[in-house]
Amino acid sequence: MVAVTGTGSGLDIDGLVLGLVGAERAPAETRLDNRETKTNTLISDFGSIVTALTDLELAANTLAGSTGFSEFTAVSSDTTKATISASSSASLGSYQLAVSSLATAQTLTSGTFALTTSTLGTGTLTIALGTPTYTGSTPDTYSSFTQTSSVDVTIDSSNNTLAGVRDAINAANAGVNASILNNGSTYQLLLVSETTGLANSMSISVSNDSSGTDTDSSGLSQLVYNASASQLQQSIAGSNASFTLNGISISSSTNTVAEIIDGVTLNLLGTTTSAITLDVKTDTTAVVANVQSLVDKYNAYQTLHSNFTSYNVLTGVSGSLQGDATILAVMSQVRDALGANITGATGAYKSLGDLGLSFDQTGVLSFEQTTFETAFAADSSAVTQIFASTTQNGVSVSGVADTLETALETFLQTGGILDTRTDTLNSRLLEISDARIDLEARMQSLEDRLFAQMNAMDSLLAEIEVTGDFLTQQFEAMKPRDR
Repeated sequence: MVAVTGTGSGLDIDGLVLGLVGAERAPAETRLDNRETKTNTLISDFGSIVTALTDLELAANTLAGSTGFSEFTAVSSDTTKATISASSSASLGSYQLAVSSLATAQTLTSGTFALTTSTLGTGTLTIALGTPTYTGSTPDTYSSFTQTSSVDVTIDSSNNTLAGVRDAINAANAGVNASILNNGSTYQLLLVSETTGLANSMSISVSNDSSGTDTDSSGLSQLVYNASASQLQQSIAGSNASFTLNGISISSSTNTVAEIIDGVTLNLLGTTTSAITLDVKTDTTAVVANVQSLVDKYNAYQTLHSNFTSYNVLTGVSGSLQGDATILAVMSQVRDALGANITGATGAYKSLGDLGLSFDQTGVLSFEQTTFETAFAADSSAVTQIFASTTQNGVSVSGVADTLETALETFLQTGGILDTRTDTLNSRLLEISDARIDLEARMQSLEDRLFAQMNAMDSLLAEIEVTGDFLTQQFEAMKPRDR
């Protein structure tokens, strides 16, 4: 702004007014800046605490139920023959598996055709799935067929080519996949059951064939395969997997077997010449990792808490949350939960301290994994009681992780003490913003008043100056003239 000089006084009125307003504004603005900086720091630090507590709650949640201690590892001694996986409900044990045959899906092939556009007759294909009985010892020709489902596929002049029949079968959702095989000079229709197992074999019949009868080797009847006629060739018979588990003979329509052992799924990959070993064991490594995660998340939270609530006696510098009642109360309950003796625990262990977890003088939680692993190997159920929610002798017992998770849920929930405190801090920012608006209005009012006063003074001085000039002239006129 260009300085304005009073016409009557010669003073820099603009500069004087801005200086006076600035002097009035500065201390109030500094106070607001300091309040805003402190509030933003508190909001940021509270956010860090909330994030750390949320991470701690997730770690506690993993151990709050007994399933956190029921993680299993499943190992096959030969993964080229079979793999194994286990859920939290798995039955522990070691199993001997011998596979004599795998489950297969039936495959049928047609005769040869010169082109994919070669035409067949028209009519209706009926594709049934079910269980066949074969003639002779080499499965090839049906003597009977027990049907479980069937689909009719209409073949007319719009789709009676080799490619058209393939597409019509695939569109019918009959449980059969159709494709065309190029054998180098001619083409064949390939039909494969979508599902393995003897009971998912195909029976294909033709009705209303436009070329010849419904069973001969011309027209649509070239695709017949049933107990009465066989124009297709079976290249692979549908069969069940056959294997023994600990000497017990078992048959399965699929190579993925999930119902034999509780919580265990077998994936058969090949036949064996001798039995392979399948082991289902408690995954101690996973359990230890879950406990270590709880320790790590607590220590991350404890570090933040220590930094934010610290006081340096040498420098007199305090952490942003030093003495904060909310933050101190939360930490107190967290430590109480982790340090509690579990009333109702029936095993040899009563607290985390018995399992190798302890606090040092600074509040850091340490974890002796060897001690924990020894205890877990000796009595996994007793270890579980210290962490998880269990029922002992008909009485519900809340473990450390269960109690901690419940407390943290209360702290972190919408409307909880941390959420309420954050809302209060955000409201303080709004108050500071409103105070800045009020300050600006007061400063504008002060500036307007000062300009009015200064300009009035300047006008008065201008009048005085004019009067002085007039009187001077009159006095000069009254002086005697030299003769």
